Amino acid sequence: MELISHFFYAISVRTFLIIAISMGATASCEYLSIVGDMPTSLIGLAVVFPLVFSINASFQRRDQALQHYGTINANLASLYFAHKSWITSPQKIDGRGEEIMKLAVSFLKILKDDLTNEKSPPEMKSEIYNIFENFSKKNEIFLRKNMLDTHATVSSWLNQIMQSYEMLSNISDYRTPKALRAYSKVFLNLFPVIFAPYFANLNQEISYMGYLVAFIYSVVLVMLSNIQDNVENPFDNRGLDDIDLDRENRINALN
Repeated sequence: MELISHFFYAISVRTFLIIAISMGATASCEYLSIVGDMPTSLIGLAVVFPLVFSINASFQRRDQALQHYGTINANLASLYFAHKSWITSPQKIDGRGEEIMKLAVSFLKILKDDLTNEKSPPEMKSEIYNIFENFSKKNEIFLRKNMLDTHATVSSWLNQIMQSYEMLSNISDYRTPKALRAYSKVFLNLFPVIFAPYFANLNQEISYMGYLVAFIYSVVLVMLSNIQDNVENPFDNRGLDDIDLDRENRINALN
C-alpha cells in the first residue's frame, strides 16, 4: 500500500489537465484529418532528457546536503566531547560540556529555520555566525591551558562546521537553473498539441491506440515533472524524499 500511495503522490491536477489537452487535441486532429507521422525521439530529446537531468541534479544536491549535515553533527559532537572530557582535573572547569551543548542545540535550531525558510532574512545568518564566534571563544580555553595542539584540532572542527553550513546554505538558495525549468515546463505543455497529429495517425492504424499512447505519454511526462518539483528543494518538507532535519539531528541524542 505504501508503494501505491507513493505512486499516486506524483499525480496532480496538472496530470489530468495535460491528459485532457492531449486527448482533446488528438480528437480534433482526427476530426479535421490532420494526421501524420512524427519522430517520437523528439519527445525524449525535448522533454524527457531535461527532466531526468534535473531530477538527477536534485538528488545529487540532496545527497550532498545529507553529507554536509552529517559532517556538522559529527564535528559538533566532537567539540562537545573535547570540552567535556579533554580538560582534566585539576584544570577541569565544570559546565564546559553543557555550554557547548547549548550552543550546538541553538545552532541546529537556527540552521533548520534558515534552510527550511526560502526567504530567510540576513539577520538569521548573522545570528548563526554569532554562534560560530561563541564557539571560537569557548575554544580559547585550550589556549589558556597551554593545549596548543588541542586548540588547533577543535578549531579545525569549527572550520569544517562553517564550511558545511555554507554548502548547505548554497544548496538551499540555488537550485536547477530557472531557464532549464522554464524550458521543460513549456515543452511539457506544448507536446500534447504538437504530437496530436501523430496520435491521430495511430488511431487510423489501430482504433483508439492514439488515445492510449497520448494518455501514457501525458502521465509519464507530467509525473516526471512532479517528481522533479518535489525533489527540487530538499528542505521544504513537501516531497517524499525531503531531508528530515529533526530525525538527522544527532545532538539531541547527546542532550
